[in-house]
Amino acid sequence: MRFTRRHALGALAALPLMSRPVWAQNTFPARPVRLLVGFAPGGLTDIAARALAERMSKILKSNVVVENRPGGQAIIATVAVARAEPDGYTLGFAGTNGMILNPLLYNNLPYQASDFKQLGSMGKSPMLLIVHPDLGVKNVQEFIALAKKKPGDLTCAHAGRGVINHLALLHFQSKTGTQFQDVPYKGSGPALLDLMAGTVQSTFDFPTSALPNIKAGKLQVLAVTADKRLSSLPDVPTMKEAGVDDFELYTRMMISGPAAMPADVVKVLENAVREGTNDPSLVQQFTDQGVTVEFTSSADLDKVIADESAMWAQVIKANGVPKTDLKA
Repeated sequence: MRFTRRHALGALAALPLMSRPVWAQNTFPARPVRLLVGFAPGGLTDIAARALAERMSKILKSNVVVENRPGGQAIIATVAVARAEPDGYTLGFAGTNGMILNPLLYNNLPYQASDFKQLGSMGKSPMLLIVHPDLGVKNVQEFIALAKKKPGDLTCAHAGRGVINHLALLHFQSKTGTQFQDVPYKGSGPALLDLMAGTVQSTFDFPTSALPNIKAGKLQVLAVTADKRLSSLPDVPTMKEAGVDDFELYTRMMISGPAAMPADVVKVLENAVREGTNDPSLVQQFTDQGVTVEFTSSADLDKVIADESAMWAQVIKANGVPKTDLKA
């Protein structure tokens, strides 16, 4: 079934009825805060959101509960945040797809940048080019050679059409002259499970979700899309080292809420995002997994979004990805 604007707007009907804001009581938060994630459990966005939510819960002295709303290239979760009561109790862990890629890929989105108040970014992560160990390739050049030998036969899983690892696949194809059979899922977690089972043969995914199974020998990594090697995978080359130039790609992890949240609530939440991101145990956890953990304030995040939107726009244009309409 094709995702449409009607699906996004219809999903809002499933939102629970909320009590009126408690701003005047100056007791925020007086109940649990929901953090919506636009992908299925098990991928980078979900893992990072849960780690940050755990730290934010301690800082706020109130539970921050992660709620997965997969599907629609993160549009369902993102529009739910945009239309939520602006009381600070519904936030989004939207990442690059919700705030950067979707506006570049779709016309008449049911949300726009002005619908949100950014609360900060906890960092960014490169991707890994991963294959099933039984594929029989030792490096990127052998992978390219096999793909050219069997054009359209090799499968590459991703977390949904238009999401960042799908665009990475398109970028890889245009850079290397290859053609894959792409297989969409509703998140990285299900895609990795099928890759380990041998149902699909390759994927672009994030170190956070893939590293345990790479270490266990269940997955084989060929390259990283960063500008330098990861400390957790020192023997894995960058794409440039592997012979594919101009292939530095990252996803950024951003937290936002409805635009009309009161200033005092925004201040409390941004502080919780900042302190949670700077927690030494969180920094260590994600640095070991290839994530650059670095808090970016809401004041600086608008420029980051603009700069990264320009970069992704070039990737999208270079790969001939059309901007499509979401049908009503």
